[in-house]
Amino acid sequence: MDKSRYLAIVLVTILLIVPFGCKNTSGTAEHDGGGEGEEAGTRFAVDETCDAVRKGVRLILVYDSASAAFAGTVENISDQTVPAVRVEVHLSNGMELGPTPRNDLKPGTKVAVKLSAQGQTFEWWTAHAEAGAGEHGHEHDGEHGHEHGGEHN
Repeated sequence: MDKSRYLAIVLVTILLIVPFGCKNTSGTAEHDGGGEGEEAGTRFAVDETCDAVRKGVRLILVYDSASAAFAGTVENISDQTVPAVRVEVHLSNGMELGPTPRNDLKPGTKVAVKLSAQGQTFEWWTAHAEAGAGEHGHEHDGEHGHEHGGEHN
């Protein structure tokens, strides 16, 4: 195996293993230490942008107060198909928005994401993309009291 192919495999492996939550691009958000794994993450003020990479997927998300919705994209930046990608937003009021429907993302594929926050009042939010089936050990199917306002464009 040549060196460049080996390095590519190592890079993809790292991208598939390293956990993430959205990173704060403004430097003012706080880490939400109240949860574990993917449910925990960086807290964003209402006017901040999430920009995160995990498992070969880049999530960019921002809250648009005019439409009362979170909008952005989820993109496969790896060279392999990433299965069952979906996005969730967690609000400071305890509400979960989403998840969006699962999509298998081929390399280079970018999908628009929109999650309605209509009627919600919140001070901060966290977001994350998930890949693969059942990352939480359960499926979100409406029985957990979550808001399922996911919409893919």
